[in-house]
Amino acid sequence: MTSPQIADRFAFHRSTPQITIDEYERRRVVELGEWVMARDRIYLDKCFWIHLRAARTAVPSPPGASDLLDALVAGVSTGRLVCPISDMLFLELMKQSDPATRGATAELIDELSSGVTLSSEPTRVATEVAHFLHANTGHSVHPLEHLVWTKVPYILGVQHPVATAFPEEEQLVIQKVFLDHFWEISLSTIIGTIGNAWPFSSSFVDIADRLNRDNAAHAPVMKSFSQVYRDEINGVLELAAPIATDVLQEMAKKALGSGIQPSADEREGVTRECLGFLRAAVRKPAGRRALRTLQVGALLHAALRWNRTQKLNANDIFDFHHAGAALGYCDAFLTDGPMHALLMQRHLGIERDFPCRVMSSVEDAAAWVWHRIA
Repeated sequence: MTSPQIADRFAFHRSTPQITIDEYERRRVVELGEWVMARDRIYLDKCFWIHLRAARTAVPSPPGASDLLDALVAGVSTGRLVCPISDMLFLELMKQSDPATRGATAELIDELSSGVTLSSEPTRVATEVAHFLHANTGHSVHPLEHLVWTKVPYILGVQHPVATAFPEEEQLVIQKVFLDHFWEISLSTIIGTIGNAWPFSSSFVDIADRLNRDNAAHAPVMKSFSQVYRDEINGVLELAAPIATDVLQEMAKKALGSGIQPSADEREGVTRECLGFLRAAVRKPAGRRALRTLQVGALLHAALRWNRTQKLNANDIFDFHHAGAALGYCDAFLTDGPMHALLMQRHLGIERDFPCRVMSSVEDAAAWVWHRIA
C-alpha cells in the first residue's frame, strides 16, 4: 500500500473500534473466499510449477507446457480461474537451493495464484471440525469453502503485532492496518526477503521411516482395505476429537458465560463423546465431505499400507498433503503419474466424495483448461 492508502486505512479503522481484529480478519477471509469460489480452482503440485517455469523461461519442458501456461494465464487474466497454493507448496519452494529458480517460480505463482493460498493444514482441519459442529448444532454458518483461504503472508498461520507501548484501542487499529498491508504482499517479496536465511529442515524423512516400520509390523493383520481405512480414519479422528472439545467449550462459554470451565475428567469425557460423534459422521458422505482433509489423508495412508510392497518416502508425504488440499477445495489437481494412479484406485472411491479432476498429462491439462475457459 502507498502512504496515502495506509493513512486512509488508519482513519477507517479508528472509525470502527467495535470491530475486533479476529472479526476483521474473518471478514477479509470470507470476502476472499467468495472471490475464490467464483472461479475455477486449479491446484498444481511442485512438478507442474516446474514445468510452467521451464516453459516461461524457454528451458526444455514437457510437450504441452507452453500451451498449458498460455491457458492458465488467459484464464486468470479473464477472471475465470485461479491457481491457489498451500503451505506444503511453500515449504517445497523453500527447499529449492538456487535463488534464481526459486524466485522465478515465486513470480509465476504470484501471477497465477493472485496471492491466494489455502490456510495452513492444521488451521484448515480445525476450521473443518468447528464448521461441522456449528452447522450441526443449529448455528448459521458461512459455507466452509469461504473460510479456508488466505493470502500468502499468512500461509503458515496468522499472527498479529503486539505493541504494548500504545493504548489498547490504538493497538487494535495498528493490528488491522498491518493485516491490510500484509494482505497485499507478494510471494516474490517474501521469498526475496527470506533469501537463504531460512535453512529448510523437514521431519518428513523420519516420519516416512517410522511409518514404513509400523506398516511392516502390522502387515500380517491386514485383512481388507476397508479395515485398514477404518484404522487410519479412527487414528486421525483421535487427533481431531480434542479440537472438537475446544470448539464445544467455546460455544458453551458464549452461551453460558466465561466462568464455564470443565474439570479434567469432564473434558476427557467430552472428548470421548466427540470422538464417537466424529467416527459416526465419517460413515456418511456428508461427514466425509465436512472433514475432508482428514478423510483424504486417511484414504491415502490406507492405500499405501494396503500396497504392502510400496515404501513411503519424504516426497510422498508432501504429495499426500497436496492431495488433501486439492481434492477438498479445488476443481482440478495437476500432479505426477504415481499420485494420479494412486488416486484413481477404485477401492479409494475418491470420485464418490470429491469431484476434483485429477490429471498428470500436461497436454491433457492444457486441453481441459482451454475447454473450461472457452
